[in-house]
Amino acid sequence: MNADRFLRFLEIILLTNLFAFLHGCRNSTTTPDTEKRPLPAGRSASAREDNMEWKGPHCGQTQASARVVKTAGEWAALWADIGKPPPAELGEHAAAAVFLGSRPTGGFGVRFHEPVTEGGKLKVRYETLVPKGFVTQAFTEPYAVRLLPKTGLAVELVEAGTP
Repeated sequence: MNADRFLRFLEIILLTNLFAFLHGCRNSTTTPDTEKRPLPAGRSASAREDNMEWKGPHCGQTQASARVVKTAGEWAALWADIGKPPPAELGEHAAAAVFLGSRPTGGFGVRFHEPVTEGGKLKVRYETLVPKGFVTQAFTEPYAVRLLPKTGLAVELVEAGTP
């Protein structure tokens, strides 16, 4: 009798955990992968620029880094590092790229702020987004790339922290 009660107890625990997991997956607050659907950067803040932005959870870059890309060769090398073909031509743009390095779960990401001219430089601030709620239990290497207007100013990437 005690063995039957114990097995019933384990079944209830298993079903409860399964329900919680499935409910969390449905209500996940993670940012979807927008690699295949570039979004106009700054759409919510400002529609005055035609910048584009790409993000994803996997790029193979296990070390955190950030860089500015200004030439077609650097653009091609950036996307080779990400492991994908360039989604667009660099053209008359520069690009800011942020790699968060290896992370233990999904749900991490990067949010770029609108670039500002400050101290003779074009400063591009970005935030590291951290997961909230249920997330994928797998190692990720999140990245984000944003096109910027090409300017004669030096471009500086500045981490603004986490929201």
